[in-house]
Amino acid sequence: MKEYSCRFGNTQRLIGIVTAPDRPSRRQAFVLVTAGLSPKSGPFRLYAELARRVARDGFLALRFDLGGIGDSRLEATSEPLETRTLSDIRSALDHLTETGEVDTFVLCGLCSGAEDAFRAAEGDPRVGGVVMIDPFSYKTRGWAWRHVVFRSKRRLLRLLGVYRPVLRAGKDTLVAYKYLDASASSRILRALLKRRVRVHFVYTGGVPRFNHPRQLKAMFPDVDFGGLVTLDYLAKVDHTQLLEEDRREIVEAIAQRLVPYRGAHPGAAESEVVLRGSAGVGDERRMAS
Repeated sequence: MKEYSCRFGNTQRLIGIVTAPDRPSRRQAFVLVTAGLSPKSGPFRLYAELARRVARDGFLALRFDLGGIGDSRLEATSEPLETRTLSDIRSALDHLTETGEVDTFVLCGLCSGAEDAFRAAEGDPRVGGVVMIDPFSYKTRGWAWRHVVFRSKRRLLRLLGVYRPVLRAGKDTLVAYKYLDASASSRILRALLKRRVRVHFVYTGGVPRFNHPRQLKAMFPDVDFGGLVTLDYLAKVDHTQLLEEDRREIVEAIAQRLVPYRGAHPGAAESEVVLRGSAGVGDERRMAS
């Protein structure tokens, strides 16, 4: 494979890295959307590793900085952040459409990048797949009782001296991110599935509001997944994948989910809903409160 930098967008202000396979075997491109304030390499270089992994399977991959992050300049406009973000993602797809033999796109992102990819997919018919790592999640009745059991068990372990929590300096964070509300995510999911777009969810143990693979369906009880929604629940993986083994696990999980993307359009063939993960409550990394 080979990698090279590129500039695109209005006044060439957006900067990205293209990872091209030696022998392109697909007409889909894999586009990684910036995760929060992290630049195009991704947290602990997760995006770089993921782009190179999917390129081995024939995907043209692009990871780029949204305006105002990393090497990309912020556009001088009064438009709200969400509008500017969607415009930047659209510019990335335009660039690949103009410079490569690409028919459709798979958008991918972590956390806020996942939701940005999700929103962008709704308004762009060129998107045939979305991969979301730790996006929005909503508490369900099942989540509540599992969480109670987990906390009770953890308290018992603390009394026995088996478990000692990590002390935190404080609860304040640099960025307070508000996830999509349930009505908005349900509406977008319905729109994507109606268009036969594949949607893949990846949840790690770093998401306290998600604690069981069956919770995904419980979050959207009135949505017919139609064989187009898949899920990997990686209970022992941290949210930002600090450990190399965590990054390897999440990269391979996503790469395997992209195997069915063959043919002219990713939505042409259906795939099953596969629910991975454990329903156990003893892993503190999985259900940190």
